[in-house]
Amino acid sequence: MIRVMKIITDEKKIDEILTRGVHEVFTTEELKKRLLSGKQLHLKLGTDVTGKELHLGHAVVHRKIRDFQELGHRVTLIIGDFTTLVGDHSDKVDMREEANEKNIKEFQKTYASQFFRTVIKRGTKIRHNSEWLKKLNLKDVINLTRLFTFAQMLDRETFKLRYNTGKTIELDEFLYPLMQGYDSVAIKADLEFGGTDQTFNLLAGRKVMSHFGLSPQCALVTKLLVGSDGKPMGKSLKNFIPITDPANEMYGKIMTIVDEVIFDYFELVTRVPLSKIEEMKKRVREGANPMEFKKRLAREIVSFYHGEGKAKSAEENFEETFQKGEIPGEMAEVEMKGGERLMDVLVRAKVVSSKSDFRRLVREKAVINLETSEKITDPNFIPGRGMKFRIGKRRFVKIF
Repeated sequence: MIRVMKIITDEKKIDEILTRGVHEVFTTEELKKRLLSGKQLHLKLGTDVTGKELHLGHAVVHRKIRDFQELGHRVTLIIGDFTTLVGDHSDKVDMREEANEKNIKEFQKTYASQFFRTVIKRGTKIRHNSEWLKKLNLKDVINLTRLFTFAQMLDRETFKLRYNTGKTIELDEFLYPLMQGYDSVAIKADLEFGGTDQTFNLLAGRKVMSHFGLSPQCALVTKLLVGSDGKPMGKSLKNFIPITDPANEMYGKIMTIVDEVIFDYFELVTRVPLSKIEEMKKRVREGANPMEFKKRLAREIVSFYHGEGKAKSAEENFEETFQKGEIPGEMAEVEMKGGERLMDVLVRAKVVSSKSDFRRLVREKAVINLETSEKITDPNFIPGRGMKFRIGKRRFVKIF
């Protein structure tokens, strides 16, 4: 039995939710009318299993979902264990690497817990779209394909670019929006969320629902968060900030973003009032140092995921380590087994993601013995107990 919460219909709050960090709504009038009706809406978000970590780019949509939850609406998170096998090519100018069921099962293990780091758990259901998509037969699929034309599919920007440059487009890629649309039918969604790269898929849901005689869902498209390299944050580009990062690591990564996007981050992944954000922008225009506001941004985000105490500690660590050039008093301690290479120690302790990642850091002269200030040049270097190292810009470890 679904417990119905009190539905908040404050028009001022609704107007802010429908504009803050929002690129487009299909349609604003329709959705606002539903929100003002006092009826509890069923919110839908689909997440494909393309890696182990969710990041701040995902948190833009998750924050928006939380806004609607605070109005009293309920959520279903659909883990796309079936759609991942096809892969969403909405933002890809090349074919996506094929996924396999083993990787999907492994990656999805922590998705729910990561999702609930941002979204309120109460009133939220977790579903897997294999529950209904596996049951479709060939006739069902053929009937779905009749809802769209080849020209409509090929008109999508990334497909058009691939077609014009002679790159391969496989027919199964055209099935993805149909599958996502059928997800909305299966759970009878009132509102679906996604980034700007998801617009076609969200609208496909409206069309597929109408075909099955259901009231078509509204769709809310959020703005995309930019990574440190100026491109939309994503796992494939490796420019993302995981929401599971330790406080120090998260704080340090936020401090690397370019000044031009500081206030975009404030709008998209914090809930600092928009009026306060405008005041900060004005101060920068008048000559204030953007570093002041970037540090506040890092505090806001780290506090949300780790608490105020750890955010304060992370800021102090950043100031000591990077602004004053000091070595932090406290650092992670990792255990070495007899005769182990530093590379093996750090991979086992998950300080670096892989041996190739460590070798890259060595090539970049980014592994430093803090006691001698020497850069490690041999990837097979064997450390001694008690040695301290800086790995990259923000990771510090002590071997014991």
